[in-house]
Amino acid sequence: MKKLIFFLTVLLFAAVLPAETLYYYSDGRKIELTEDFSSYSFIRTSKTRADFTLPADVKLIKKHGNISIIEAPGDSTLKTLQKSGNLFPAYRKKEGGTVYVSNQIFVKIPGKPNTENAEKWCEKHGMKLIKQYKYVPEWYLVSVEENPIKKAAALVDSKIVKQAEPDFFINLQKRAYIPNDPLFSNQWHLHNDGTNSQLTGSDHAHVAEAWEVLQTFKGNIGGEGIKLAIIDDGFDLDHEDMEGQFLAGYDFRGKDNDPSYENDNRHPDYSDMHGTCCAGVAAAKADNGKGVVGACPNCKIIPIRIDLTSSNISLSSIGLDAFEWAADAGADIMSNSWGPADGYGAEDMTQTLKDLVANLTSTGRNGKGIIILFAAGNGDESIDNSRTKDGFAGNPNVFAIGATKADGQRCSYSDYGPSLDFMVPSSDYNSSYTKQYDGIWTIDNMGSDGYNSGKTSLGDKNGNYTNDFSGTSSACPLAAGITGLVLAANPNLSRNEVYDIYVRTSDKVGGATYNTDGFNEKYGYGRINACKAVKRALKRAGEDVSQVVCSGDPDTIDDPTDPTEPTEPTEPTEPTEPTEPTEPTEPTEPTGPVCGNGVIEANEICDGSTIPCSNLADAPQNGTAVCASDCMSWNISGCYDETDDSDTTDTDDNKDNCGNGIIDEGEQCDDGNRMSGDGCSKYCMEEETKSKSNGGCSLDLI
Repeated sequence: MKKLIFFLTVLLFAAVLPAETLYYYSDGRKIELTEDFSSYSFIRTSKTRADFTLPADVKLIKKHGNISIIEAPGDSTLKTLQKSGNLFPAYRKKEGGTVYVSNQIFVKIPGKPNTENAEKWCEKHGMKLIKQYKYVPEWYLVSVEENPIKKAAALVDSKIVKQAEPDFFINLQKRAYIPNDPLFSNQWHLHNDGTNSQLTGSDHAHVAEAWEVLQTFKGNIGGEGIKLAIIDDGFDLDHEDMEGQFLAGYDFRGKDNDPSYENDNRHPDYSDMHGTCCAGVAAAKADNGKGVVGACPNCKIIPIRIDLTSSNISLSSIGLDAFEWAADAGADIMSNSWGPADGYGAEDMTQTLKDLVANLTSTGRNGKGIIILFAAGNGDESIDNSRTKDGFAGNPNVFAIGATKADGQRCSYSDYGPSLDFMVPSSDYNSSYTKQYDGIWTIDNMGSDGYNSGKTSLGDKNGNYTNDFSGTSSACPLAAGITGLVLAANPNLSRNEVYDIYVRTSDKVGGATYNTDGFNEKYGYGRINACKAVKRALKRAGEDVSQVVCSGDPDTIDDPTDPTEPTEPTEPTEPTEPTEPTEPTEPTEPTGPVCGNGVIEANEICDGSTIPCSNLADAPQNGTAVCASDCMSWNISGCYDETDDSDTTDTDDNKDNCGNGIIDEGEQCDDGNRMSGDGCSKYCMEEETKSKSNGGCSLDLI
């Protein structure tokens, strides 16, 4: 009887005891987490018996190595698990969704030590080194035996390190819808002549026009020499319409070199075919007499399979591994049709992934910057709102891609906000998602393993193609394929130059009002026009494109009001050596974002400052670079000519002392004489516009 009273007392106490609130730091902000006892992370440790199996009443949500994500079992089972390993509840963010801890932490070890010294440092502080990241070597992944949230906070609070944050499992979602009703059998997104009455309109991305331009100037329809990494779930590497298109890839789910899908005819799970469809939208073969064609039919695909299939939960460090693998494989472009789960709350990238993305987009591709694209999301919600923040699409260093249907209107599901960049065509649905409009044709896992099990109503009778791929999942690889065409037209373009080309050539669709910078929060800078983008890329490579005509909005590249030819410039003076930055002071307790306060603090390379472009290795000699919004890189858009396209080359032969600091006759600005923009163009004729809006970053399939 006494035991029963004691047991009931314990239960009553547990019922009224409030959940503990923990915290950690990310990007200088204190992130609070509240325990959620509806589910748990169970981590097998050194004390776990080798023959241990989960109790029968445990519902397994996800398993990754020695970690199992489980739903709440009974009290006796909880006690069994606590004796057999580490058991942690789920944690809910104040403005985000539920996350689950692993036994890992991202940490910046002081001094960036080598592996041997990092191992000693970790041992001293009760941790075990897992790896040092190649492209962000200041970051290390370590394992701990204790609660990783408390450990990460303690490391920062005690000033042992400047930054540390847990490696969470977070909810992921593919950015695609799987509709029930088939609609169309033509690839209107590439070319739409307006004669198909089943479509909602005659809008399209003008890809077929871009192919014609590239055939004229390059002798092929585009993409040769370009490597496009698609990071997704499984791929049909033997598809009849992708012969020779796939390069070597990797499977981070199976931990091997075979990123193939794993469905079979007997047990299809309808979850390992998304990557195949994305690959087809981007780069299905052309002129082979089979199936469909991708936007960049000569691009080569680097297929990378990550764990997006067994559930909607994935470990955030997998994103870093996938990005590093793609960079090592020589990717020029990375397409990511995934991100934080829609309607689930705010989610941000880890600081480690933010730093990696910033590094790859500024120093990758031999200093020109790898172009990373993310699907904007399908929740009809803001990328930037504190309650729905998508830190992946919202990262200022990536291209966030939204979706429009065939009438040029924003698809009803497409996410929006200041961090949205560009739109491309995809399909849409009615309000109840029982009817689809403007379906996208692409390849499918061959046979009955894909979205089309072998019905002509779903595509073709053999099940090799689907006619209803959709969402910003379809939009993202389409934009990536078009980017492949742009780089094929001019391989020397930097990441920032490609971004600016899209800013200046995208069509203002949807009947929306765009601001003076050409931006609208529902449409970004507009719907990408592949023909105009390729035309301008060729122009910057020195080609005479004066006879090229693209349909769509008027193209300023052919504007007859361009400035007259400037006179031959004198030799520019040598820029002075920048002064040595002062040593940053020790930061106080993190209370919020400090980037932009004018002080170069720890983990910043600039802060509201400027630098002559001539001092940067990846910029021209003239103009001024400004500190990027994350204070981790230089915005070099002010180093290029973004306005004067009246001449036929982008050389420096036609400047009138531009860059000498004096506003000469025929100039509107000059280095050191900035107006309200980001910096004077290299022809000193116009202020540069801003690059991407500021945003955060985060991870999840869409």
